[in-house]
Amino acid sequence: MAGQAHYTSAPPAADAPHGGFRFTAASPSARPVLDVLRPLTGYARPPGADREHHFPVAFAYDRPAGDVAVLTRTSFTGEDYTGRWGNHFCHVLWADPGELAGLRPVELWDSPQWAVSPAPGDGPALPDLTELVPGSAVGPDRVGRLLAGTGERGVRLLERLLTAALRALTGEGPGATLVSRDADRVVDWIAAASYTLPAGLAAQLTFTTYTGRPQDDHRHLIGTRPETGERAPGPVFHLDRLTTDGCPEPSPMARFLADAWGSGRLDILDSVADVWDAGLAGGVEADVRRLRTGCALLAPDGDAGAFDSGEEGSRLAGFVRAVVELRPWEADLSPERSREVDLSSERLREAGLSPERLRDSAARHLAHETAPFGDVRAALAPLPDAFRPAVLAGLLAALEASAELRTTALDAQACAFLASLADEAPDLLAAAPDTALHVLRRAPGEPSWAALQILRLFRRGLWADEETYAALRDLVRAEQPEPGPERAPLLSWRRGAARPKE
Repeated sequence: MAGQAHYTSAPPAADAPHGGFRFTAASPSARPVLDVLRPLTGYARPPGADREHHFPVAFAYDRPAGDVAVLTRTSFTGEDYTGRWGNHFCHVLWADPGELAGLRPVELWDSPQWAVSPAPGDGPALPDLTELVPGSAVGPDRVGRLLAGTGERGVRLLERLLTAALRALTGEGPGATLVSRDADRVVDWIAAASYTLPAGLAAQLTFTTYTGRPQDDHRHLIGTRPETGERAPGPVFHLDRLTTDGCPEPSPMARFLADAWGSGRLDILDSVADVWDAGLAGGVEADVRRLRTGCALLAPDGDAGAFDSGEEGSRLAGFVRAVVELRPWEADLSPERSREVDLSSERLREAGLSPERLRDSAARHLAHETAPFGDVRAALAPLPDAFRPAVLAGLLAALEASAELRTTALDAQACAFLASLADEAPDLLAAAPDTALHVLRRAPGEPSWAALQILRLFRRGLWADEETYAALRDLVRAEQPEPGPERAPLLSWRRGAARPKE
């Protein structure tokens, strides 16, 4: 149930003896929160505006207390009841964030539920709204037309806008200011950011399509006009010129998401959203990490470290930690939770996070490790049984592709665990013969033990004759000392002993 209220300058009434700006009508569920809503009802006219000036509508979305979602539509109305120039009317919608489920707030830009003028009379009991009804002017098609019309420059602007918006969302920077003479153009780009993100994350992104005081605005995306744009403390996007001077360099995550529009691969955005939705809800920082992880898991081959969160520690442990954050996997599940986990696992598979996809993602992510992997068994332990072999196969694929990686990332502890796969998971080790030989040479134990493991791989039909012979030959060569310079025979007879015959 959503509440609503009207705010404008109105003459005195029984409960407002002085008149002026006040709430003139409110629904039952909105009345208890009017003090929370009042600071969101203002309107600053553009500088130098006169009676002939066009005054933009300000459509805004706020989360003033985290657990409250507030939408406002504010329009300039000219004279108030005294004839004073400067009145405005604000229609406020108040809702629990759960009532926005499946909606992006920008979709309410032209909702049929907005009133264009105050209710007649004073103090009428407006009805609560059983649901929030989106309009028809904002949708993915609108974003598609925008980016088709702006081309490469539009995609590059979007990736920087996403970077700035996500930084503001996590408190790492100020909001991004969108400058245009046309409020509809501001709506275009707010929609572009909103439809690029999963709906649940877009619902946390606050915005306004217009303010005359961007320097005082607290939202993540702030629309204003050219005459006030330079007052903004944060990055400024000039939408009429498509310029991004002084705006942040795009993050790999933002570039990946924006390029989905440029390539027409909107299925990528759907898959990222599905993976994000399958995860366990958390704070906004955790939600952005989930987005980064979803991008990393679904990205094509490329820079394996592009989506790395930068956390210290083993890249393997960080990768596993990020995957686990996607869903409520637990080591010990109660019977009540088991079905929930099964469903979550299925949702991940439907989103494209199959074991094969996870294997390939792990291989890309781990390909540039520079520190030892350490205790691989412990790092993999948080993963569920269905996905642990996939990550392990990705790890082996990365090792198999790089002799340098095998040298830098595999210490004795990691080698011991990987060598144990000859018994525990021989098919995985057999698929990486160079890695198998590397770890069998370096794992603690006698050379005969390593040779026995190689022969076991052969007897199980996992290695061919040629592979087995080459591995055994290399193993023997590794154990033989380097040949030194020839020396004369050592003469060590005791004094008085017979000399050897010539």
